[in-house]
This record gives sequence, C-alpha cells and structure tokens, in this order.
Amino acid sequence: MILGFALIADNQAADAVPVLEKSVALSEGSPAVTGVLIRAYAHAGRRADALRMLASLKRRNAAGYVPAGAFVNAYLGLDDREQAFFWLEQAFREKSTILQFVKTHPYFDPLRSDPRFVDLVHRVGLS
Repeated sequence: MILGFALIADNQAADAVPVLEKSVALSEGSPAVTGVLIRAYAHAGRRADALRMLASLKRRNAAGYVPAGAFVNAYLGLDDREQAFFWLEQAFREKSTILQFVKTHPYFDPLRSDPRFVDLVHRVGLS
C-alpha cells in the first residue's frame, strides 16, 4: 500500500494500480487500501473503475463500519471536494489516523486554500 501511495504522489497512478490491486487482494479487501486504489483508478483515468469500487465501499459501509479515511482518499481522487470535506469531518469525529498527515501530505494539496481545511488543521492541533 505504501508503494501505491508513493506512486500516486509521484504522478504515476497507472503504475500504482496493479500494486494496489495486489494489496487489496492480499489485505482481503481492506477498506483503507481500497480507498487508495479508488484514488489511483481516478488519477489513472479509470473513473468508471473508481466509481464501481466506491459503490462497493459504500455498500460495505451500509452493512458495517468502514473507516472515514477510505472515503477521504476515494473522494480526493475523484476530485469531489464536498464529499472529501464531509468524510474529513467524519474522520475528525473518529479521531482517524489519516489526520496526522493533513498538514504535510501532498494528497491534501487541493484542499489547502479552502478555509474549511485551515480550520480542520487547526482543530486537529497541527496549525
């Protein structure tokens, strides 16, 4: 999964896809890895695959718990800022470990100029 993260951050999403597909299989469908795979699909131009996997993740969430961070990654990949902020708020309520990265990780760059993001970073205690 970490290699997939790194490849996406290095604008190599197409290369990240097979790595993350394998990681999803090895992790028996980990929601966290699935969220990153959705992001890779979206960045690699495979939006239909990203939306299909997102629908699957939503079904899993309806049946049980899926960490908010999985949805944060998915929606950031799909460039849906409103849903990304919704799930970031859920992550804040969950005290998700994904929030430790909000100040520095490039995945969050598209949100940095939004006042809601500045507020979130402050509430997390990283301002």
